[in-house]
Amino acid sequence: VLCGLALLDLGRALGAEVEAAHGHAGFAVRVGIHTGGVLLGGGVDADGTIRGAAVNIAARMEQSAPPGALRISQDTYAQVRGLFEVEAQEPLMVKGVDAPVHSVLVLRAKPRSFRIRSRGIEGVATKMIGRDAAFEALQAALLQLFRERRLAVVTVAGDAGIGKSRLLYEFEAWSEARPEGFLLFRGSATPQTGAQAYGLLRDLFAWRLQINDDDSLEVARRKMEDGIVPLFVHDDGPDVAEAHAHLLGHLIGIEWKDSRHLSGILEDTRQIRQRALHAAAQFFRRIGASEGLPVVLQLEDLHWADDESLDFLEHLADVNRDVPLLMLAFTRPTLFERRTGWPGDMPNHQRIDLKALDPAMSLQLADELLKKLPQVPDTLRDLLTRSAEGNPFYMEELVKMLIDQGAIEAPLGGGASWTLHAERLRVTQVPPTLTGVLQARLDGLPRPEKLALQQASVVGTVFWDQALAAVEARAAEQLPALVRRELTLPRVDAAFDGLREYAFHHQLLHQVTYDTVLRHDKRSGHARVAQWLAGLSQQGSLRADDFLGLAAEHFELAGDEANAAEFHARAAEQAVLRFAHDRVLAHVGRALDLLGTMQPQQAGLRWRLLCARDVTLNLLARRAEQAADLDALAQLADLLDDDRKRAYVAWKRSARAMRIADWATQERTAREGMAFAAKAGDDNLRLHALRLLCSVLVQNGQVDLGRTLALQGLAEAR
Repeated sequence: VLCGLALLDLGRALGAEVEAAHGHAGFAVRVGIHTGGVLLGGGVDADGTIRGAAVNIAARMEQSAPPGALRISQDTYAQVRGLFEVEAQEPLMVKGVDAPVHSVLVLRAKPRSFRIRSRGIEGVATKMIGRDAAFEALQAALLQLFRERRLAVVTVAGDAGIGKSRLLYEFEAWSEARPEGFLLFRGSATPQTGAQAYGLLRDLFAWRLQINDDDSLEVARRKMEDGIVPLFVHDDGPDVAEAHAHLLGHLIGIEWKDSRHLSGILEDTRQIRQRALHAAAQFFRRIGASEGLPVVLQLEDLHWADDESLDFLEHLADVNRDVPLLMLAFTRPTLFERRTGWPGDMPNHQRIDLKALDPAMSLQLADELLKKLPQVPDTLRDLLTRSAEGNPFYMEELVKMLIDQGAIEAPLGGGASWTLHAERLRVTQVPPTLTGVLQARLDGLPRPEKLALQQASVVGTVFWDQALAAVEARAAEQLPALVRRELTLPRVDAAFDGLREYAFHHQLLHQVTYDTVLRHDKRSGHARVAQWLAGLSQQGSLRADDFLGLAAEHFELAGDEANAAEFHARAAEQAVLRFAHDRVLAHVGRALDLLGTMQPQQAGLRWRLLCARDVTLNLLARRAEQAADLDALAQLADLLDDDRKRAYVAWKRSARAMRIADWATQERTAREGMAFAAKAGDDNLRLHALRLLCSVLVQNGQVDLGRTLALQGLAEAR
């Protein structure tokens, strides 16, 4: 299909008509430039010969397309669905084809396009089995959104491999064909994004506003402004509308420290967070109103989502109850262990639990998966259903294992029938568990492909071609073969700084593969990945800060405690800016554990870690812990003999004393802070301490003195 699309562009450039065939993919391609029609349609025999029907369909699509437009068959559309907006056409009769041919007219490319993938076996289009009730519930939720125009939340929960992705695939196909319009937002969590504060919220906005990972900071900022400011400018004015864009962008990782809307409040992370999340909630309200359309939030793998994004989603559902918005969340049940109250106090929430297929449904799925065989022996059907325990993913992987091992011969391209080799089937050892099946598939790979997959597993469930090359220079050469085997999948619209992003076909496959890597190879692999991520974070790319915590984790797994502590510190400092309290405490605690007992050469790093934690402890009002950290900071300032650091600690102690109404300590430490700051020549710290001194003087009844000093300080600050 991609070959055909490339030929289309080439044909336009040449002003010519091009015909081509790609036997391996099983597609005949015909591009007609003069009439404007295009078909990418299936039809290649096992020997690579193009069947006449395919050429006839191609010609009919070309001839019937309006000038300047593209018409493609329904089979082709299934390969590129999700990338384009289309319009269904009346069925056509085609010479040599018995049934009418269904087709669509391609209208335009979708913004932030994504290819909708279904789990399955190449060349086998199967019906969804056993999920009719869940499918009807999703349909009813969308129709209710159009009818009642109020917020609703639907959570689809199920174990790994139970069919959540297939259900979503079918729902998207159905909803996309509906005549009613709606605004779609799509966000997907991964183990890596779960380590990033507001990672899922960022994904939602990046997808809708077409902010690509390889955009420059300037381009990303412009897209945020272009997408957000117009929604607020009429009611709030240009200045406040711009502030909404800058605050929200900064919160989700598009750094905006130089914005006039943030420059004075960078240390007030609570204000940044509250205003940014208010803007985000209002954004979803206003974008639907501006377009006159309901909004659908599609959230995949919510069990991996970061806590900060989950907090926002619950807040969104609470404050936007009157907004026509449908939140569809697909998750494993582990989400409810983390968030026992998900999705909060919502009166219009429905939970759909996907269970294992019953024996009758399992037999139906077995017949669907094996329908390329002229006859399906009972022994093979029983083989598929006996150990699967109603898990569709297990059954699909078992069929793939039989193909890999030669018990089933499936020609490339999927066009021809399969052949069963009974003698090979008899000697095939079928693992009793899904893990065993995945292990068998892994063991059956050619050695270079197996090694590449193992090295990719060290990078993570989601990985990048250059990260894989950092582990082993030639491993990335095996990616096309691993994609063909559907062991890894390229992630559409996921690339940055020239990197291509891939994902393991399933998280279970990643875990099984990683478990086969020797301990020594894991450590060396993690070391290379950590160094690669560290280099990435120094390049100033849009997403560089998102990988600080990931780099720390890889350094830890490599046994490099010093670098791990450093990157935990950087991740904590970033988390402070995003008001991610739990993340700050986790990174700081882990880094201090790695550092162990005090060493003089670690004083600077310890100072940074304790300063980051002090901000969070202050916001959480955990005063006893904050006092202990301020004592530790004072010891470090004395160890380093640094008056500026002494001034900083005194100022922080004075601020803490003010919050617990300890006026004597507030005045004493404010004066100490001013003295140390003056000695260090730091006017900024001196004026901060002066502010606290003025406050406590007024509190103690010395109003005139406090007012006089405050006016002097204000004049100096100005």
